[in-house]
Amino acid sequence: MKNKLMKMQFLLLLTIVVVVQSFAQSNSIKIKKEHPRLILSNADIDLMRGNALSGIEPWKTAWENLKNEIDGYADEKWKTKVYRGDVSMSFYNAAIRDGSAARDLAIGYQITKDRRYAVKAIRIIDEWSSPKDVAGAYFDPDKSYPNTGMLVSRGIFAFLYAYDLLCADNLIDKDKQKQFKDWLRILLPHIKEGARRWHENDYFGKQYYQNHIVAEVVGLMSIGIILRDNELVNYAYDGKNNPRNAKNVIEGMILMNGQPPYVGEPGSWATHDGEIMDRYRHFVLTHHGYTTKPNRALQYVGLSTNLMMITAEMGRLNGFDLYNYVAPAGENIKLPLLFYADFYITKDASIKGGFYEGEDSWINHNDQAVFTLWEVAHARYPEEKIFNEVLRKNERASRKLHLLGPVLLTHGRCIE
Repeated sequence: MKNKLMKMQFLLLLTIVVVVQSFAQSNSIKIKKEHPRLILSNADIDLMRGNALSGIEPWKTAWENLKNEIDGYADEKWKTKVYRGDVSMSFYNAAIRDGSAARDLAIGYQITKDRRYAVKAIRIIDEWSSPKDVAGAYFDPDKSYPNTGMLVSRGIFAFLYAYDLLCADNLIDKDKQKQFKDWLRILLPHIKEGARRWHENDYFGKQYYQNHIVAEVVGLMSIGIILRDNELVNYAYDGKNNPRNAKNVIEGMILMNGQPPYVGEPGSWATHDGEIMDRYRHFVLTHHGYTTKPNRALQYVGLSTNLMMITAEMGRLNGFDLYNYVAPAGENIKLPLLFYADFYITKDASIKGGFYEGEDSWINHNDQAVFTLWEVAHARYPEEKIFNEVLRKNERASRKLHLLGPVLLTHGRCIE
């Protein structure tokens, strides 16, 4: 009887240990309480302010450009264009416009501490998150799907960025904070539904890894960080029940030498370490009635790399390091930065085997060229001299980066 009791006690103890370990593993990330906690730390803000106000190029020109923009946003004549309809693409277009303005105003406030900029940014956030006829409350599932998860994720990110910077100085009152967080909780199901639809429809033509998938990771993680929802952030980071968590996406999005590209990609082109699965946008392909435009591979690989790095930026402030994460076959975020750097240095899309031939516009004069991505890359991998070269070959102060905005100001470092 005594041995039986001891055995039962041992099994109970073992069960408790397993449960505790399981709970610890599923809640390994603990989001910091204080703001800022999304993209910039207080030290980053201090460095940004010092550079912007130093009068030294290229920051001098970058700050002058941003200040001209935010002075326009702060003017009473500039109005928001809140979209309250049921088409997610229309929501995205309006949200990108107004969210980007709020983000830039918040960055301008942190540089100058001029309350004009903060007041207007808060007003923009307040109008979009208003509980009256809520923006994004409903999207028609027959319009813009399977895009809605991606569109909501990207559309609202700049609002979260602005909110975080403003809360860092306690500028948003508790009622408005609650209103904004309630709005995020209304939008979150759209992202989850978008991810579900992709998974349950075999990723619409076996597009198992591409920019929509990465965007949804960004959406889940950024909302989780602002809400301090540890469970949601852990789910987005490496959740075992999440078939497209951040670690899985790094492994699947980034190709290694000889790995097969997207199954629908025509021809038998070689793959190299660091190429991005989205390269198949070089071709005209039809998926479920939608036909892609050709010669957009460099646009889409840049977008996907940018989104993966935004995820890594969020991790940097919250205790998980995706910049140095290496997947089982060697995939890591630095590899695409190394592979694609030469395109932005040579300005020749035909290099490295000729796969991207005909796409020179995306690395030269196109307004969506992403050479500013290497501002972030240089800050996080300062030992990589080729990243210096990308920045040297481009007009650093001339371009913002999708979602992150004026990255020369927020992330820029001296180059050799």
